[in-house]
Amino acid sequence: MRHKTIVLALAFLLLPIIPIAVANQPNWNVELRIRPGETVFHGPCVVSTNFPIDVYLWNDKSMTGTGVYAFDFKVSWQNTAGISLVNFVNHIPWPAGKYFLVINETYTVGTLDYYHIAITAVGNSTLDPSLELGATGVFNASVVTLNFHIDSEPCWPLNSHADFTILDYVASGGCGIPVTNWEIDNGTYDLYSSQPDIHLVPDNFTAKHICNTFTVEVHLSNITGAYAFGFYLAWNPDFLETNIQKVTICPAFAPPYEWLSLDVQDDHLCVEVWKPCEKPTLHTKDVCVVQVEFHAISPQAGQIPSDFDTAIHIEYAFVVSKCPDYRYYDTFGDLLYPGGDLEYFWRPLRADLNMDGIVDIEDLAALAVQYGNAHPWGALSTTGNTAIVDVYDFVYVAKRYGLDP
Repeated sequence: MRHKTIVLALAFLLLPIIPIAVANQPNWNVELRIRPGETVFHGPCVVSTNFPIDVYLWNDKSMTGTGVYAFDFKVSWQNTAGISLVNFVNHIPWPAGKYFLVINETYTVGTLDYYHIAITAVGNSTLDPSLELGATGVFNASVVTLNFHIDSEPCWPLNSHADFTILDYVASGGCGIPVTNWEIDNGTYDLYSSQPDIHLVPDNFTAKHICNTFTVEVHLSNITGAYAFGFYLAWNPDFLETNIQKVTICPAFAPPYEWLSLDVQDDHLCVEVWKPCEKPTLHTKDVCVVQVEFHAISPQAGQIPSDFDTAIHIEYAFVVSKCPDYRYYDTFGDLLYPGGDLEYFWRPLRADLNMDGIVDIEDLAALAVQYGNAHPWGALSTTGNTAIVDVYDFVYVAKRYGLDP
């Protein structure tokens, strides 16, 4: 009984507090928001991309407690930013027959394009709660969707920017009561060009014997409107070799060619390819344009096979494009970024004396020919006379018989 008395007393004390709390609930500001607030694209290959911008009406309750019955606003953006409005879709917040669309149009003034909408609910001259946006709670909904189109590729190092700005906004509640305390959240659009790049794929390769062959791909990345490219590829001729038959122009840069030059020497490859400028150009984020097949060799004949690191690298490169005008990118001017070297690792077996990829009878036979002679193979084993090929060196190789990479 005592506990019931305490509970009733607490409830009685709280009664005056409850209506006070309800009465002091804050009224929300009316907000027009552009969503997404930030729209970002990175070239290349963005031309013809479509993207939407929504204008939202948020928190539809003014400080006077009156909801929105009518609104009028404009959205502007720069028409010099490489974008254009494709269409707009209204999301009328009142049911059919309960509104009047006063203005719904687009127009241009100088470097700015505009979308203008004015709309009002239709009702009698007194407040009609059924037409009051937010009458049943906080109202958050899209008013209009503006669909934009990206008109051109961004040329390095040029970028595009546009502000989506809500301006000349006004709204009223029932009977023309003005709605104050507006908040505006504008948006931005940015299109960033990407620096053209030429690089090698893969970025490393390990050869363990002289029979190894592998293919190196030369890639163009972040390219807009390319119709010519060239490069100078260099390597260590003591460890790698190729020839003109092992060089292939990839289908991504298909003929016809106005000029094609391939020059292979012991230590380098020069490639230069030009398409007729009236032919379709290449837009790509990443694509192989040349393949080169290398054959692993070794200068270590007669020596103890040992590890060696070297590189295949691009010493010079250029790309020519129309974006939309003539543009020349090269590694000397820092406009064309040459990717990292391909690291080449030579990792033969120490006991594979003929470096064919396996320790077998041929290695023992080669060692037998030098038995008793002063020879580098005398250092295979640190036991015995390391200047002379002896039985300890045979034991070293025999223990590894049958091993392969």
